[in-house]
Amino acid sequence: MKPETGTRGPRPMTAFVVSLAVSSVLMGVLLLSDRRVLELRRARTEVQTLDRQIAQRRRENESLRQAIDAAARHEFPAEKVAREELHLVASDDVVLLRPPEPMARVLRYLRPSPPSRRFSEAHEVGRVDVRR
Repeated sequence: MKPETGTRGPRPMTAFVVSLAVSSVLMGVLLLSDRRVLELRRARTEVQTLDRQIAQRRRENESLRQAIDAAARHEFPAEKVAREELHLVASDDVVLLRPPEPMARVLRYLRPSPPSRRFSEAHEVGRVDVRR
């Protein structure tokens, strides 16, 4: 059986050239679209970062609104902490100090002493020491 002369068999060189051309076109499309994919990834990452920042700013805004509401109701939590825990006073407050010892004992030390002794103690200690 002889092959007919009118029909031709597969041509490997033609198939290789066509395959190479199609592969080159596909590779070019892939390389050109890869930049867009990278841009899309960057944009998605940036959107996620911005979403986190927005959520953080909303939390900060809510805490500031609560502080404003507390200030409007005259509830100053910072002032309360400063007064009660840190023992601080405002500039227009009047501070009354009570003596830690009974008054009779304090009065005994309030009698005038010789000026030279009182002056030297004040300079040595930085203040007059009422306890002896």
